[in-house]
Formats: sequence, structure tokens, C-alpha cells
Amino acid sequence: MLTEDTKQEIRDKLAAISKVIPGFRSRPAQRVMIAEVAKTLGRCPDPGPNAGKPVPGQTVLVVQGSTGTGKSLGYGLAGMIMAMRKGKKLVISSSTIALQEQLTTRDLPLFSQAAGIKVSIELAKGRTRYVCQYKLNQAIGDMQQITMFDRKEERAASESDSDVIRQDLEAMAKEFAEGRWNGDRDTRESVADEVWKSITTDRHGCLNRACPSYKSCAQMAARRRLRDASVIVANHDLLLADLAMGGGKILPSPEECFYVIDEAHGLPEKAVSSFASGHFINAERRSAEKLANLAASLQDALGTAFEPTCERIHDEADRLRSDLSDAYGFLSSLAQLRATTECPRPTLEFEDSCLPEEFFEIGENIKNLTNSLAGLLDECQGALNDRLGTDRSKQALFEKLLADVGFQLGRMEEVNTTWTLFLEEPGENAPPVAKWIETVSFKKNSVDYQINASPVFAGGYLRNLLWEKAAGVVLTSATMTTLGNFDDFLRRTGLASYDVPCVDLPSPFDYATQGLIDIPKMPSPKNYDAHTKAVTDRLVDDMTKQGPEGMLVLFTSRRQMEDIAGRLPKELRARVLVQGEQSKAAIIAAHCAAIDAGKPSTIFGLASFTEGVDLPSSYCTQVVITKLPFAVPDSPVLRTLSSWIERRGGNPFMEISVPDAARKLEQSVGRLIRTETDHGQVVVTDPRLWESRFGRAMLRGLPPFRVMAMGKEVRP
Repeated sequence: MLTEDTKQEIRDKLAAISKVIPGFRSRPAQRVMIAEVAKTLGRCPDPGPNAGKPVPGQTVLVVQGSTGTGKSLGYGLAGMIMAMRKGKKLVISSSTIALQEQLTTRDLPLFSQAAGIKVSIELAKGRTRYVCQYKLNQAIGDMQQITMFDRKEERAASESDSDVIRQDLEAMAKEFAEGRWNGDRDTRESVADEVWKSITTDRHGCLNRACPSYKSCAQMAARRRLRDASVIVANHDLLLADLAMGGGKILPSPEECFYVIDEAHGLPEKAVSSFASGHFINAERRSAEKLANLAASLQDALGTAFEPTCERIHDEADRLRSDLSDAYGFLSSLAQLRATTECPRPTLEFEDSCLPEEFFEIGENIKNLTNSLAGLLDECQGALNDRLGTDRSKQALFEKLLADVGFQLGRMEEVNTTWTLFLEEPGENAPPVAKWIETVSFKKNSVDYQINASPVFAGGYLRNLLWEKAAGVVLTSATMTTLGNFDDFLRRTGLASYDVPCVDLPSPFDYATQGLIDIPKMPSPKNYDAHTKAVTDRLVDDMTKQGPEGMLVLFTSRRQMEDIAGRLPKELRARVLVQGEQSKAAIIAAHCAAIDAGKPSTIFGLASFTEGVDLPSSYCTQVVITKLPFAVPDSPVLRTLSSWIERRGGNPFMEISVPDAARKLEQSVGRLIRTETDHGQVVVTDPRLWESRFGRAMLRGLPPFRVMAMGKEVRP
């Protein structure tokens, strides 16, 4: 419960902010959001030795707030105050780098300073965003350790290339040693991916306290800053990776945190990808061979006390190699996985989780062996760390073995995760696991098979790892509802199991006055040629009348985008910026520069331009949506989910395709009105939006613009 003291503090801090921030205006929706966030997080028990745990679901809030609401202040102010009062860390997660930078460099420092709230704010990044000083020094000493030079048959580097890279590495080391660079990849000029891979590491390759550079380690310094920070900004990938490891490995533990998940509309899909797993059969067979050979080196280094452990590693690695060979042989015998010219990457999917008995048994063996080997390798890793601390005479040997063991430990864990999920048989009413195998052909006619497994919903994972553990969670975005309600989001996140408050904040925009949705008479998109010609004609007409303003044309197909661009008259084509011809940032910069110079400009873009693009005022006065953004259900995950819905008597099109398209459509429409003074129109050149039942349902879920359909003003 919120005390009067807490409520008064929030009012006082908001008043202080309003006096300091230039142009600050009181926004009713923002005040509602502040109150709802504070009320929800206030249900977390007060700190103390007898503090209980929050009731699952009672400290979770879902908030939809359109552009212009001021969501960052809404959750930032209430979140900071409640975290301090409840003794928690505030972790804010978003999906875009732009929002992370905005929060850490502008919004949160501005709000906290204006309100007089003493907080330390840190941006959390994964381990591989930081240089490994140990590997950097190794790379300088021996250029052969750089990945791009390991595979000479794939890429030959000239002597001059080698010199340039070595000089760059030496400059990095010097700048880091002198404190002019903090080891963060993002704070230095671009480094080639292949070079960066050779001078960074993951959690398995890290030597930790055994590393000679431990005290000056860039990543460890970042971790210490996170430990001391009161507000941490992260991205969804890092948050989900930490949760997948049980929480508390990268970020503070869920029990210690109030989470704010901004841009949360993408969380369900991102979580499905995060909890999926896969590996190549033949590649892991070769890795198992190396592990069997590594056992002898470990025994020599660790002595007779570890002889039984190392013998087990050798024997189990050899059995693992044999089982992986059996798996490869079994898959090679299946006609469905034989690559042909017509189908170079065939895929075999397993309906209803039905695996051949022989393959199931092989998989069980692989799962059990990798689990056992991971435990044995973990034991050896601990022993090597101990020896390194006491016997510096064998430092180089122990360091190399630690790196090898770390690599193998990572492989065992990934293979084990894959097979655990691949062999899982969910209950009768539980969502299934998508399981599929792909044939991948490499050079010299070599073939490998990739084993893949993925949940179709991430709700169960999020429920166990986040909703049931976190001190409090706020999820917010401009597009949380689908077809006018929160049901789809709650279902896909597992929050439908709880009585979670969902708040749809009123928009500060007067949509009926500021804009129009126009659905002109058009051929069906199913008739590609006729539809493409009609869209081209409409664009030519609109662009011919276009003043010094911006237009954004959104496509679902690269083919149609390029076809229409190619059909435009030269004078119109010259002012069109087509995605793929430059980077997204360069296109937006060129577009804005043209408008600033008093010239018209048009962007042709695909899905990445439907969100995270802010073109206010004259930068965008017309958005053209060429087709309703239905995804093609061509992935094993979507096919598995569709089959499951059909078996339960449902309609996959209405339960998956329509909500997904409606959500994407709303994001696209949201590109038009960005401020309270913007005006413009959205043109949808897909007649299904008006002529079909599902289209009208989508239309009713959009902001309340005036609507023109087939030349007449209508009510959706």
C-alpha cells in the first residue's frame, strides 16, 4: 500500500521537475501512469528481516501509452522513488539502442537531478561487448590467434592487412592501459567482427580470478559498477539471457529488482527466440573428439587425484562422439533430409512431438552424457583455478587448459539444453515444443544436420523465471493492445494466469482532427501485377502533388518495393530513398536534410521502418501502407503452433495471424502523428482493411482517425 508520505513525495518530486525542465507541461495520462506504477510497486512488502514475498501477479502492471504520453517520466519517477523506499534495484529494459541511450544519457539523469533524487545509473551490456585484456595481449603477441587468419582457405590476408590489424590492437592496449579507453566496444571506432571475436570472450572462456588481468578487467569493472548502481538500463536480450541462467548472473537477482520493460510489445516473440536452442551434429562430434583428447592433458596437469575424473571425461566423451555419429548416420538415412538442387536446405519437422524410437534413445544418451560431462568439466575448472593461484610456474599451461575447458563446458551445456528441449513431451493441454532438423551443406560437399527446438509460447518460462520471482514488474509500450484489448499480450506472456491490472492511457492527440485513414479502391494484393500497378499509380499521383514534406511508404515485400521504385518516373525516383541502398540511419538523415532544404522526400521501407522511426511535423505528413502486414507462416515454430491450435478446435488465422498483423499495422500507423501539432494521412492500399471482417476488426483497433473507405467517409 502507498502511504500518504510516499504519495506526497511523488507529488513534490513531480512539482520540482515541472519547474526545472524547460517547456514541461502537465499531462493527465502521465500522472495516471505515475500513480499506477507507484501503486503496483507499492504492493511489494517493505524491507526488513520479516519481509514476505510479493503475491505473484499483484506487483505486475501492464500499461499502454501512446507516443506523447511521457512514459519514461511516468515509470522513471515512480520507479526510482519506489525502488528506494522498498530497498530494490530499478532495472529498465528496452529493445532499441536509441531508447537505452536516451534513458541513460538524457531522461533519467535529468529527472533525478531535477527531483533531487540521488541515484547512480548504469547501462548494462553483455560480456562480449567488452575487450578481454588477456586475449588482446595474446593476439598482439601471436597474430595467428585472430580468427580471420586461422582459416586461410576461406580468407587470405595480405601482409599489409596484418600490420594494420596489429597496429590497431596495439593502440587498443595502449589506450586501455592509459585509461583513455574503457574496453567497451561501443565507445571505440568500428572494429571488424572477426577481429573483435578474437579479443573478447564469453562466460565459459573467461578465466575469472585466475586471469592475470583480473584486477584491470573491463568487464569486471562494469560488473562492479552494476553492483553499486541503483538504476540499471539493459536490453531485452540481456534481461532474458540473465533470466535463462536463473537470474542474478549478469543483473541483480529478480527478487532484488523492480523491472520496467519498455517497448514490451516485442517481449513475447523475443522470449521465444531467447529460450530456443540448437546445435550441429557433426560439429559437436568433432568437439567430442577434442574433449576426449583434452582429458589426457587435464590428467597430466592435475595429477593422480584427478585420474578417475579424467578417465571418465575420456570415456564419456568417446561415448558422446559415438552417439553423435549414430545420430548423424540415422539422419543421413532419411530421404526427407537429402539435399537437392530444388531444395538445398531440407527441413524435417516432428508433428505432435513424435520422434522415432531409435532417435529418441540416441537423444537420451546425448542428453545424459552432456549433463555428466558438464559436471566433470566444472570440477576440473575449479581445480585448475586453484592450481593457478598456487603454482605460477605452470601459469601458461593452466591458462590454456582453462580456456579449453571453458569452451568445452559451453558446448556441453548448449547441446544438453538443446536435447532437453528436443526430447520434452509437454502435457496434454500444454503448448507444444517445435522440433525440427535442417540439412546444411558446406564446401567440398560436406553435410551437417542442425538439431533445433523452440517453445511456441514463452509464457511458462516467463512465469517461472520472472512473474513468480520478481519484486515487481511494469510492462509498457505504445502498442500493447491488439484488436482493442490486452488479451493476446497476456496470453503470450503467461500473464493471463494472474489478475494483472491493464491500463490503457488516454492519448494526448486529437486523432480525429489531426489525421485521416484513407482506404482507396484497389485490386486485391493477391493479384500481384494489378496491385503493384495500382499502388504505383497512386504513389505517382501523390508524389506529384507533394510539397516540401516527407512521405513514408511501408512494404511487406522487398520484391514489390523494388518493383515500384523501378517503375517511378525518373524525376520522382530521384527523391526516393529505398531501404537497402543506405543504412537506416543514413536514409533518415538524408530524408530530414531534404525536408530542411525545402525539398520533398519519400522513404521506401520494410518492417524495420514500422517502429523506432520518429519523423515529426513536416518530416512525415503521409504514411502509405501497401499491404496488411501478415507474416507468412513458414517457420517450424508457427507451423507447430498452428497445428496445436487446430487440434484444440481453434482457428490459427484468427488466433495468430490476425492479432500479429493488427499489432504491426498499429505500429505502422503510429509513424504518422508524433506530436500534438502534427497533421497528415495514412493511406492503406489494401482493400481487405475495409472489405473483410477481420480487416474491420483491425481498423477498430487503430487510433480514432477519421476514415475514408472507397471514396466515402465512414465509421469503422
